[in-house]
Amino acid sequence: MQPDEPRATPSAFHATRPGLRRRIFALALVGVFTFGLLEFSSYAYLRLFRGYDGEHLMNYEFDPYKSIRLTPNFRDTRGIAHNAQGFRRSEDTPREKPPGTYRIFLMGGSTGYGLQSLSRFGVAKYPVIRNDETIDHYLEQALDGKVDGLRVEVINAAITSFYSHHHLIYLNQTILKYHPDLVIFLDGFNDYYNTDPGFDQWRDYAYQERAHSFLGDPTFSAWAYYTGWWLFRKSHFFHLAGRALNNASQMMTVLHRGPRPHMDVDTALANLRVNAENNFVKMVERNGLILQHEGVHAIFALQPEISFRQGKQFSPLEQEIYDEMKTYWAENYIEFKNRARPIVLDYLAKATAPSGATVVDLTDIYGRVEGDVYTDYCHLTPTGNRVLAEHLVPAVLSIIDGDRGHS
Repeated sequence: MQPDEPRATPSAFHATRPGLRRRIFALALVGVFTFGLLEFSSYAYLRLFRGYDGEHLMNYEFDPYKSIRLTPNFRDTRGIAHNAQGFRRSEDTPREKPPGTYRIFLMGGSTGYGLQSLSRFGVAKYPVIRNDETIDHYLEQALDGKVDGLRVEVINAAITSFYSHHHLIYLNQTILKYHPDLVIFLDGFNDYYNTDPGFDQWRDYAYQERAHSFLGDPTFSAWAYYTGWWLFRKSHFFHLAGRALNNASQMMTVLHRGPRPHMDVDTALANLRVNAENNFVKMVERNGLILQHEGVHAIFALQPEISFRQGKQFSPLEQEIYDEMKTYWAENYIEFKNRARPIVLDYLAKATAPSGATVVDLTDIYGRVEGDVYTDYCHLTPTGNRVLAEHLVPAVLSIIDGDRGHS
């Protein structure tokens, strides 16, 4: 040190500390204010434009037995409501069935639930399917007054992304406690056509990923994943940002995807047969036998999809969705689905034979319908839901009439 160089004295050092603390406090204050502004702006946007009720950011929550369940009392102010029992229904469902009531449960995945469009072509036109536009609503409406002396209620117990084995759990966990007379299963897309070698629907269900991450080894990545998921569920800003990032990621995938995969149809059909026999066929048979044992009727309905050859003349929107599948989905996928359809129907017939359950093929029911019935590859417009419900009416009335004839 040079003789004339000034030396920092203890008093000078301590004099800088209040200034440093003030700068840190000011930065923290700016950070809190900025986050608060983002949080309030996100809250306002969700309330004004996304139907947020101010309480429920997500329409599903964790379930210890079937991974997810519908959030009880969820509301989307644009027209979606769950009741206190976690069914998609505006009115509560008492455990004890009211006298003079014939109770039907609709089970299935997102098509039965009434999910909005997941297509970039359809989302603007069909961002929400309201409670009064779902299959259960139209079926209950169509059956009203058709059965003398009985009030028929149809309760929507479908849950987005469910496989057929979830019905086995849900029946025993919840549905049978509500004394159903008839259960309608609307399935197909989620797990009836799987072609992955060695597929196991219990092990390979996608929503189990979070449970595996959170309850597995306590790694840094698991902590980061859980923290992000917690923020997504609790913060309006992180929830909105997470959805925006997911949409952007999907768009980038579409724009920058490599060559689309080639599907060898014969190999895929061989894998389908193995997977069907090891998975959904067993679940359908067991669900039917459980309901038979409980004295409950069952209908297993194979859902419609836009990929099937059918009598409907596609609307302009449907043609865009179909062309997108032909262009971007796996090469030969549409051929595979059409060759797989009769195989799946045959398996359904064999799986339901032991219980005597009814099978209804809904894959080609829109031949005389004009306009949109599909909002994307398998989800339906209000018109599509209404027509599907009307096609279920004869099977339901036949079962009710049969019961009355034997009473």
